[in-house]
Amino acid sequence: MNAFIYLAFALLPLDNFPYMFGGAYKPVSLIFIVLYCVLKIPVLIRMKFQRKEIWIFIVLVSAVLISAILGLQNNYSFAGLQDAVVSLAAGIIIYLSFRIYVHSSEHRKDSFLTLFRWMFRGYWLAVIIGLLQLVYMYAFHSGALSSVIGFFVQRDSYVTAGRMHFTFSEPSYIGLHTNLLLFPAYLILKKYNYLTKSDKVLLWIFIPLSLLSLSIRYYLDLLFFVVVYVIVTSKPEKFLMLFMKFMMYLAAAAVLLNIVFVNNLFQLKSDHYYRILHIYEDPASITEDNSFSIRSTYSSLGFRSFLDKPWFGYGMGNYYYGFMHNLDHIPADTLEENEELRDAKYNLTLPQYNMYTRLLSEFGLLGIMLILLLLSLVRLSHKGNFPKLMVVLLLYSLLQFDSFAFIQVLFWVAILQSEEVSRLRIGKAESTENKRKMAKMHSGPWVQLRRSEHYPK
Repeated sequence: MNAFIYLAFALLPLDNFPYMFGGAYKPVSLIFIVLYCVLKIPVLIRMKFQRKEIWIFIVLVSAVLISAILGLQNNYSFAGLQDAVVSLAAGIIIYLSFRIYVHSSEHRKDSFLTLFRWMFRGYWLAVIIGLLQLVYMYAFHSGALSSVIGFFVQRDSYVTAGRMHFTFSEPSYIGLHTNLLLFPAYLILKKYNYLTKSDKVLLWIFIPLSLLSLSIRYYLDLLFFVVVYVIVTSKPEKFLMLFMKFMMYLAAAAVLLNIVFVNNLFQLKSDHYYRILHIYEDPASITEDNSFSIRSTYSSLGFRSFLDKPWFGYGMGNYYYGFMHNLDHIPADTLEENEELRDAKYNLTLPQYNMYTRLLSEFGLLGIMLILLLLSLVRLSHKGNFPKLMVVLLLYSLLQFDSFAFIQVLFWVAILQSEEVSRLRIGKAESTENKRKMAKMHSGPWVQLRRSEHYPK
């Protein structure tokens, strides 16, 4: 049965696969996650759920009912609510699948290691397509090569514009893969001495290639991960060393920016290269950037929508009405210059990139309760620093939430409830006591997998 979950994680990089139900922008892995949940229904029925999980379900059902009533009272279109309910149902199935997996793996801790190994295998496909994109962009502009790339990714306009995006929907989605999947998996495999040379090579190829995505959002995601990792893995008494590390990373980042962007080492000709160069030379100009303008506008109007209706919001999927009600707060020149903001007036299922302001605008105070309940599911009372790292990364990811992030966020909410993962310590902050435990665990269930390849039966 676990084979479906392993296969799902191997296919996570294919989140822009053209040949899938409903079109692209959904990872193929969703099919296998749903199959796993259906086949595990007998296990699901026998499982015991925490009281917090039941309260989360009650809040979500209440939000749907309240939203339906608000829609009838205010004569809203039900298009937004229907879209939100479909997303909610998908999210519940995804969470239940991972919850079942964690429950079924309680006595087989090696299952987590196998899961992450399959994930790394899957990312090799993304790296191979990335290398083909590199050849296509800078060496051999071939129609045949374009066809091979197009078989795996629907949105090939990024490659023709000189931007790397592997097999992902957008270059800016790379941070969702690195921060919430690749890097955490790398840390866990390294912790339990299950990291192979192939895994290390994968990252050494992936990271340099990903820099050619020319995505400001990804660069910020990468920097954020490094900063949070250094903080959670450093001991408080070593503040001076921590400060020196930050200075070293900042210096390295400055050198890299100068080499890649100012000196244009790779002879980049993409419009996004000049966009980043302009922001690098004049940081204040980021406020004039279209992408920044869209995100900040949606967020500010989302908060204004919450102030309009703080108790229950505009209803699930109804951010559009909050947006329209506060449209006059958008400067006229911003609205005139930004096509996406102008088109938003005709999109009844208008989304937001900021999940916090979306929950506030659509759920009201119920949204705050939902976030607090989800946080309470994660066991932060343990001494492990790995859960702290993941919680901070998850909270950060909600600032720029995309539909694909449903899988990563709900996976970690489920897996961090595991006793072993919730106590996990990484980096130099690991205590001597935990090192002794690790020595004992070399004969325990975490490492019953041999160095030979392990395939699910």
